[in-house]
Amino acid sequence: MSLDAQFWNEERDELYKIMLPLVQAAAIAGAKNALDGLVDEIGMGVDWGLVNTAVQKWASRYAYDLVSEITDTSKEYLQKAVSEWIASGQPLDELMTTIAPMFGAERAEMIAVTEVTRAFAEGNKATWEESGVVEAMRWMTAQDEMVCPVCAPLAGKKRTFDDDLPPAHVNCRCYLQPVVSVS
Repeated sequence: MSLDAQFWNEERDELYKIMLPLVQAAAIAGAKNALDGLVDEIGMGVDWGLVNTAVQKWASRYAYDLVSEITDTSKEYLQKAVSEWIASGQPLDELMTTIAPMFGAERAEMIAVTEVTRAFAEGNKATWEESGVVEAMRWMTAQDEMVCPVCAPLAGKKRTFDDDLPPAHVNCRCYLQPVVSVS
């Protein structure tokens, strides 16, 4: 159980935007400190342009590696939390409470709703596909004023087992119904 690749790519990109300037500033401060030390110690400097370029390259690589590790850790944490929540049978609020320390309360709710929707859709699909009597699935919306422009056109549409499933987006409230063959 995990969020889709697009979510994790966006997470990584956002975290990279936050981390890169911090890592660069620290690395540049360290380089300037080292440069000042060389000038004081041996009365000699180096080409700051070359040092700055090398520091910027390092900071970019390091920030990417750091963010990738953080993203992997978050992914593993979320996979474990959702799997344990499904096995426990607890209400959705419990999952939100469990993952809030990692993601914050608002994001925890969005992630929990989205991932539960995905888990149930995948579980339904697997069961119906194996049943031999379900020929397709029907995409269903909550049919209220909150149905979004992405999901509204999908309402009631037949889906094959190869089609995309809910969620169509973060906080999607859509679900599937089986279309049973009557042969």
